[in-house]
Amino acid sequence: MKKSMLFLILFASSAFISVQAADVPLTMSNPDPNPIRPRTPILIPVSVDLSETELYLNFTTAVGVATITVKDSNGTIVHQETLDTDVNTELYISTANWDLDDYTIEITYGNYLLWGEFTIE
Repeated sequence: MKKSMLFLILFASSAFISVQAADVPLTMSNPDPNPIRPRTPILIPVSVDLSETELYLNFTTAVGVATITVKDSNGTIVHQETLDTDVNTELYISTANWDLDDYTIEITYGNYLLWGEFTIE
């Protein structure tokens, strides 16, 4: 009985814990600009969320080796990392020491390029 009561208390209190995160929308380049037949929409296999201190990338589908590059508004690379999504599908990038600025994230794998923009305020 005590264990179930403790679980209920923890479960109820978790509803009040809040993490401020914003979705970073991604755009995909067209890997085949001259398709022979109409293509079905391509699902983007990764989501990117920005919290107060980090970027969180979650690959919902393994895509092999992906390179993640983040650039500031001047085009300067502030972070670059390679991730083998066959081994690990999550990546956390600390933004705690980054300047208040606009940033672009680029994710490349195979012939695909995904990119998105976000602001640290």
